[in-house]
Amino acid sequence: MLGVFQLRLLVIVTGLFLAPIAIAEGQSVDVENTAYWLCKNKKNVRTIRVHIGKDGICHTWYSKEGIEKSVGYGKNQESCLSILENIKTNLEKSNWSCRDITSTRISSFSSQD
Repeated sequence: MLGVFQLRLLVIVTGLFLAPIAIAEGQSVDVENTAYWLCKNKKNVRTIRVHIGKDGICHTWYSKEGIEKSVGYGKNQESCLSILENIKTNLEKSNWSCRDITSTRISSFSSQD
């Protein structure tokens, strides 16, 4: 029979093992992006996207140098799209080339080594 210490340790280890699985499953059912733009300037790449969560709140996300940050949110999707458009316009004024990749889908594949 397990002692109190062993039982607590088992609960902690089980929780550490299952937590990443629960997080990954939660992300897989998330709402899709409603707008997604890819901007390039020479070898530099930035992305801007609007995402609406399950709670109906929209978030505008901006990635720069591989780091993505929320730059605005709201209940009105138009406000998030306006933030995206402002960022895109500013980038294009600075000679960045932006294109809409909203309809792009990523699928898994297996390599045939």
